[in-house]
Amino acid sequence: MYQSILVPVDGSAHSHVAVELAAELISRPEGRVYLLNVQPSVGNTQDLLGRAASAPAEASEAAKSDGESLLQRAIEEAGVAPDNVEFDVKAGAPSDTIVHEAGRLGVDAIVIGSRGASRLSSLILGSVAYRVLHAADCRVVLVR
Repeated sequence: MYQSILVPVDGSAHSHVAVELAAELISRPEGRVYLLNVQPSVGNTQDLLGRAASAPAEASEAAKSDGESLLQRAIEEAGVAPDNVEFDVKAGAPSDTIVHEAGRLGVDAIVIGSRGASRLSSLILGSVAYRVLHAADCRVVLVR
């Protein structure tokens, strides 16, 4: 049993199973599950004509809202006790953000799906789970 677990949630089936597993692995009643959704950073995006694609603040708020909805759904579907859960939405590179948050929170473990929502980004950029596995200073549990 763990006192604190970080679970990255991206809406994939594997991340859903990771939330369920974290709920089983956490010590009750004092244990904590931290759910984290990482949205891509909103920078100076432009369309093909060089115009701003959208206002960064609006895009950032929309991404945060989407992430919060995703996390709320994950809590409800996994049946995690709300008293034991905290959730947050961050912007940045997923693997770096996950590892940073795990260190900041001082969690005992990260429970992460072995495949994310986007297989294409996994092929192009490499596996987020693989990077987290090798960069984290705590235990990492991979879920498939």
